[in-house]
Amino acid sequence: MLRYFSTKKAAERRARLAVERKLISADFPGFQKQDGDIEWHSESWVGMWVDRSFHVASPCATMTAHRGITKDGQIIWLVQHPMRPRGFHAVGHDPVMAFRRASDAWARCDELRQRRDEIKALTRDLLLGRARLDITIEDAAASPLSAVEVRSFMARFRMAGTRRISGRLAAVLAMVEPQVGFVIWTAHARRQAQREARDVAVSDRMEMA
Repeated sequence: MLRYFSTKKAAERRARLAVERKLISADFPGFQKQDGDIEWHSESWVGMWVDRSFHVASPCATMTAHRGITKDGQIIWLVQHPMRPRGFHAVGHDPVMAFRRASDAWARCDELRQRRDEIKALTRDLLLGRARLDITIEDAAASPLSAVEVRSFMARFRMAGTRRISGRLAAVLAMVEPQVGFVIWTAHARRQAQREARDVAVSDRMEMA
């Protein structure tokens, strides 16, 4: 019964993606037809069907976007770059916006990789209990990671709907998926900003007293 249900759902997703194909005009800038069909694709914890019959090239001609649909039925763009080992999963109808989101996310990831040693040290301290930090769903949203990827990752670990986890749990998850370190650092930066704002407020009150 489960196999029948899965097969039925897959057929429904593929049919919906085939309809979506008709909504993209061949006159759209960067549109290129390909010899391909709808195929299964799994990357960065996101399982999806991707339409390989066409793609849209970015204005700079360095990225491509394929239309896809996730297992749970969300229509997205899979943006890929030849120099990037992972694609970016972007929500929305406009591929140009998907390119912008992907470029911004990749640039922010590159910046955070410059802090690799600091992130590893913080993650190790959280794991060993030498530091404490709450990680919220808002931290994940503020990180450079795709919302689709975050949601899929949390669903895989049965944390769908969870809004807050401990820093230690996040550190454990970072051992499975290193990019969780980006979320940990985003939470750390958020806490630092809160502390600085609180210190400034206290200082201002003392000056006014």
